[in-house]
Amino acid sequence: MKVKFTYYFLFLLFSIKIFAQNNAQDSLAPIVKNDTIFATNPSDSIVFPKTYWNVGDVKRYNVTTSEIKLEGDTISNQEQYTYNVVIEVEDIYQNETVIKWNFRNVQFNSKSFLNNPFTLANNVSISFKIDQDGRFLSFINLDKTIKQLLLSSEDLENKYLDNPKAIAIIKKNIQYYSNEENIVKLFDKDIRQFHHFYGKSNFTLNSDPFVYQSYMDNLFSTSPTPATTSIKLNEVGTAHTNYIMGSFQEADKEWLANSWYTYLKDLATKLGSEEPSKDRLKDDIKYFVKTTSRIKDNGWISYSIETKKVKFQDTDYTLERRFELVD
Repeated sequence: MKVKFTYYFLFLLFSIKIFAQNNAQDSLAPIVKNDTIFATNPSDSIVFPKTYWNVGDVKRYNVTTSEIKLEGDTISNQEQYTYNVVIEVEDIYQNETVIKWNFRNVQFNSKSFLNNPFTLANNVSISFKIDQDGRFLSFINLDKTIKQLLLSSEDLENKYLDNPKAIAIIKKNIQYYSNEENIVKLFDKDIRQFHHFYGKSNFTLNSDPFVYQSYMDNLFSTSPTPATTSIKLNEVGTAHTNYIMGSFQEADKEWLANSWYTYLKDLATKLGSEEPSKDRLKDDIKYFVKTTSRIKDNGWISYSIETKKVKFQDTDYTLERRFELVD
């Protein structure tokens, strides 16, 4: 039985799921002294990604997200959207810091942009807590975010009052994302990328990669996919005031194959068709995420690029998200 008709749904689901991962342990003290990495030789510099932020600090970023789906050599789906995010340090109490992100000026380049729920996020803010090193802890005040989302959606609906099909899509997205469990899915992937390297370990240019077991979203079910993540210090700036971190996360291939086979079996049962051959366990599925961030030694990111890629049979899916510091 052909199952190509399932691919678009799976990859669309993949693009909006939560990028989940385990937090790694650390035991190192801060490495910044007088706002400078204090080794005289970059190769000897010890880097511990950490935030050194104060209440009232504000930074502005441009964010670009691009999705491309190839089937063979043909682009079957392509979308890019951009937005601005204002990041503000709202409060610091003991070992926790409250951060607020405000999303503005959301713009799409595709005609089918209404299918993307991020259309609802214009002029919407979300607050969350990080620990003393900068690792994400939890979202807070989600009732406020939901109210802002509903107001934003009203503005969007007003633009399409004479288009019943567009209104139906907007209302469907509103219904799904106007609760605390689902609304975080709109923003979680961006925030976790931004805080990906903080508090993981200490690094030098000559040290081995820091490797730990993590999880990725599942392409075929709701269960998280076991993965391995490795993090390495790639470069220390010549002025010793910034550094570049790199990360590679790869899903367990055997687990992916079994998950794919289970999905096909369940689908065959629902459709009353013949069960798939166990040869499908040999299907080659590649699923990985690369993240690269240049971080100032006060903890603010200058840029960050995350690329998620799935290669499966004749389908190649790529999602790239880029943060660029404005001021």
